[in-house]
Amino acid sequence: MIPIVIFTPLARKMVTKYGKKELATIGAICSMIACGLMLILPITPDGKGIAIYVVCQLLNSLGMGVYSTVSWAMMGDAIDYNEWKTGNREEGTVYALHSFFRKLAQGVGPALALVVMTALGYVGTLGANQTPETALNMRYLVAALYLLSAVMQFVGLGLIYNLNKKNLATMQAELKARHEVKA
Repeated sequence: MIPIVIFTPLARKMVTKYGKKELATIGAICSMIACGLMLILPITPDGKGIAIYVVCQLLNSLGMGVYSTVSWAMMGDAIDYNEWKTGNREEGTVYALHSFFRKLAQGVGPALALVVMTALGYVGTLGANQTPETALNMRYLVAALYLLSAVMQFVGLGLIYNLNKKNLATMQAELKARHEVKA
């Protein structure tokens, strides 16, 4: 949470200067780098390894925190985009779909992670008394799942979500003109 707390007061100025999509995409890249480092760096069970892990997690949290901070504003932009393209403003539908897919992901994601954990040797009845090999597998699994989520975020923002700063300005100007004509 530390990176989010540090970033939040800066968010408005940075969004104004760089754009929401651009900033969130940079955050995804930051997370991908941090998670990639967690996979390849020697995170040993000593002070040095823990320090590396904490630094990587802080960088990952910074990247994810950037997205978390601007994502709700991006949702509003997506609603405006729908109105811009179709002429219909469907806030309820967009929020309902967002809520549905978020809940679906929150149910399916952990279930799939548990299946993978079991495949990697985790035995639930042992609790914290797993074998060293299983503990190492879980360390890699955490890093891999974080990396997967960062890659998915990057693909969604960088390759699919098309409201960059320039497109957003065009859309907002055209919507404003349409609303003035209707009024």
